[in-house]
Amino acid sequence: MTDAEMHKLLEGQVDAIDAKLPRMTDAELLQSTAARECLDNPDEWKRVPFFWPRSDIKRKSAFVPGTMYAENKLSVEPVVFMNRDRKQFVVITHIGKEMCGHDDIVHGGVQATLFDEITARPAFWNLPRNVALTASLKIAYHKPAIADQIFVFRTHLAKMEGRKAEIAAQLEDSQGNLLSEAEALYISPKNVTLVQDQTSQVEKIENVYPGNF
Repeated sequence: MTDAEMHKLLEGQVDAIDAKLPRMTDAELLQSTAARECLDNPDEWKRVPFFWPRSDIKRKSAFVPGTMYAENKLSVEPVVFMNRDRKQFVVITHIGKEMCGHDDIVHGGVQATLFDEITARPAFWNLPRNVALTASLKIAYHKPAIADQIFVFRTHLAKMEGRKAEIAAQLEDSQGNLLSEAEALYISPKNVTLVQDQTSQVEKIENVYPGNF
């Protein structure tokens, strides 16, 4: 079997798995207060995809868009809004009951994983070559995050100096109650061969959904 035939077979298997997963649509996420605030201000906020690349088989081998993207986990792709300045992002997501530590409470490690994934966005958009690798992540947990509901992550670029970006973020429930906070440091590596330049991907990502900028 050729590489092309194997790739096609794997894509077919992935599509079959996707078809069997009963997931909520993003309509409910888009009706949240946080989403409506962004949608009502299209000159300042634009929707961008959470998962990237959109259809590459490699996406399925990644932890968040692969392992965590399933019924009763992340059952729908999170909705992401980017500010015009590319330094602020709002991410609305549903976290299911199979992401718990204590009964019905979202595991702290799940929150940490999502903070790592989400704080990368302002770093990715602003660091040289659009490459951002996590150097450190600090989290403060304030209140239990009760599973099986909609959550809102807000993140922004706090400081950037050369190849380093400091990112701040917070997690809220749908009522706006603060549940946890994160501080992250991202670095664009000196070794340009370590991670491929991602500059060409920015325009593609921003053009997935229509918008005013």
